[in-house]
Amino acid sequence: MRHSIARLAATLFIVLAGITAARGADVENSTPVDLVIPGGSVRFLDLARHFVPDLDGSESGYIGRKMIDIRHLGGPDFANGDAETFGFYDVSHVMAKVDGKDRMLVIFDFAQAAPAAQGVAVLALYDVAGARPELLDAADIGFDASTYFFDQALLPVSEETHVVLVSSSHFNSSQSYATQSMIMMLRDRLSLIDSTTLLGERNCGIDRQQTIAYVANPGEGKPFAPIRVTVTDTATAIEEQCADLKPAELGTSRVEATYVWQEARSQYLPDTDALERLEKQNESRY
Repeated sequence: MRHSIARLAATLFIVLAGITAARGADVENSTPVDLVIPGGSVRFLDLARHFVPDLDGSESGYIGRKMIDIRHLGGPDFANGDAETFGFYDVSHVMAKVDGKDRMLVIFDFAQAAPAAQGVAVLALYDVAGARPELLDAADIGFDASTYFFDQALLPVSEETHVVLVSSSHFNSSQSYATQSMIMMLRDRLSLIDSTTLLGERNCGIDRQQTIAYVANPGEGKPFAPIRVTVTDTATAIEEQCADLKPAELGTSRVEATYVWQEARSQYLPDTDALERLEKQNESRY
């Protein structure tokens, strides 16, 4: 419950909307002591202790101080955030397809019980076909204080493979920030396709929000379909004593980019730098 409240607060100003979500890709939230495989003996807490070996606590929360070395999907610039302790109340997981195989994805947001400006959030990929989950790959995906699966957690880019969508966010009294990431899963290895930071603000007579949507048709491209990303920026007037509004400051605009799979480089690349330019514009408003 505490994590759900924090997540709601983190998206108070930015509403991130997704479409074409895959059925059967529902995210589940579980307590750390829940069993990973029904009828088995392995708990999510046991899986988490692979990353933070000294995790300890009770149902009200688990905290540890030792974290194994783990790569950050954003690269070295994002590694080693400012967290000194690592803890959580619950974990989120979803079943996905990777190269035609059933896999389980788990987010261990270790900043739930031990907040930090850039929290540590481990995305772990498991094979759960056997009696015990087998860890295939894991990486830190924490770009901000709180990290979680996007409402549309999985985007099918072929009949056999999903792209993972996650968010990291925080907010202050008048602005909210959400870094939305697309993560590729190929040969049981996680890699970052791209991330986009959106901004919401409510001040000086304007309520300005940015929403993001993803579309992919699994049958459209080989081996993986193009991913169309649309950010909609909407500014509306609110009652507030502030400077006079200019009509040009209000209204709706859209920024679009299509990510196309480049077989020679084994990665998705955008057809425009429009989202990058949007980020720079947002930074000027911080």
